Amino acid sequence: MELRYWLIVIGVIVIVGILFDGWRRMRGGSGKLKFKLDHSFSNLPDDDSDPDLLGPPRVVDRKREPEFKEEDMPTMSASELNRRRNIEVPQPEPNRKRHIEPQQGDLNLDADEPVPTLLTPVEDEEEQASLKSHKEQAPVEEVLVINVIARGDEGFKGPALLQNILESGLRFGEMDIFHRHESMAGNGEVLFSMANGVKPGTFDLDDFDLFYTPAVSFFLGLPGPRHPKQAFDLMIAAARKLAHELNGELKDDQRSVMTAQTIEHYRQRIVEFERKKQLAGKR
Repeated sequence: MELRYWLIVIGVIVIVGILFDGWRRMRGGSGKLKFKLDHSFSNLPDDDSDPDLLGPPRVVDRKREPEFKEEDMPTMSASELNRRRNIEVPQPEPNRKRHIEPQQGDLNLDADEPVPTLLTPVEDEEEQASLKSHKEQAPVEEVLVINVIARGDEGFKGPALLQNILESGLRFGEMDIFHRHESMAGNGEVLFSMANGVKPGTFDLDDFDLFYTPAVSFFLGLPGPRHPKQAFDLMIAAARKLAHELNGELKDDQRSVMTAQTIEHYRQRIVEFERKKQLAGKR
């Protein structure tokens, strides 16, 4: 019994010693760990969030597009439209025949023979066709413009814009802009056109999936289509359709909000232009 008693006492002492040594080591180690942690992270701000959770998403500062200003839109004036179409406005000239009187030495003529007058006929068929086309496409004297400005910052996106104007019968063509012809298939004379509202006013079909623009400009030149009033009504309908479906706003050539009075004023301009044209033809 005595031996068992002493073994129990010794075992208790050993256990107490082990526990005391472990407590001492833990206390000393925690102090060192605390010192190291405090030293390593002393400059970091306090954060009570869970370290296992992901932090907030990082915002990448992308390059912003230049801010759109309506006053920077391309000007669709008569002179600018003639320049884009490569039409030279004819200058008034005296009504007389053009002729060249060559020197006698050049033609090896005798002094007694009369010197003929050489006219300048057009011999090339292609040149004749070019002159005929030039004559048919008279210089523009007046332009009616309807601007459609996007209400949202994202502007008019290429795919949606293309689908909308194709439904209105516009087709991509001359001057790298869209035109509405007599036929929805793109045949016949041009009734009106649509340009990009960002300089230089053209479109790039190869990059239309990523394209967007803050504005477009519909315009009709006078003289132009044979029935300008009907062409203007079609232009108004196309502009209204685009503004309604793609969240845009109609504005006139002065970039003021388009009203019913403005549209009626445009129609009166067409009537006045045709009246002047008729008076000039009677002279």
